[in-house]
Amino acid sequence: MVVVGTVLFPVLGRGEGQKTTTVITSKTMTASSQKNQAIFRENVKMVQEELVVHSDIMIIYFKEKSPQTSSPAGQTASRKTGKEIQFIEAKGNVKIISGESRAICQHALYDMQTEKIVLRGSPVVWQAGTRISGLKMTMFLKENRSVVEGDTRVIIEEAEEKE
Repeated sequence: MVVVGTVLFPVLGRGEGQKTTTVITSKTMTASSQKNQAIFRENVKMVQEELVVHSDIMIIYFKEKSPQTSSPAGQTASRKTGKEIQFIEAKGNVKIISGESRAICQHALYDMQTEKIVLRGSPVVWQAGTRISGLKMTMFLKENRSVVEGDTRVIIEEAEEKE
């Protein structure tokens, strides 16, 4: 097991009270209030600030919103759904781009509450001349650290000096 600095997804971390808009497009979408999930299929693309995720299938898992104890200046939201995203799961040909970082894998699971992302299925991550691969990669965004497990390989390309 190798512990490496966070190499991807810094935009996913949120401070308290910040709102982030997530836009997902696909060829088809099936939602189930009973199962608290929405399944997107074919040409799936999720955009969240500078984060872009492509996959064959994406499943959004919802949970009931926690009651809020206070709101700024006593304001209430104009649209309350009563649900919030708990997990985002991407399956099949997953491609992730965030700023100068990118990753590929077959399965990615993002836990919104713990701000943890797990990549499986031959994950490879590139950032600033470094390529990291392994069987499983876990990014702990709140702690700004990553853990790579199984057959870990790191390739560091040094930049050429310009005269």
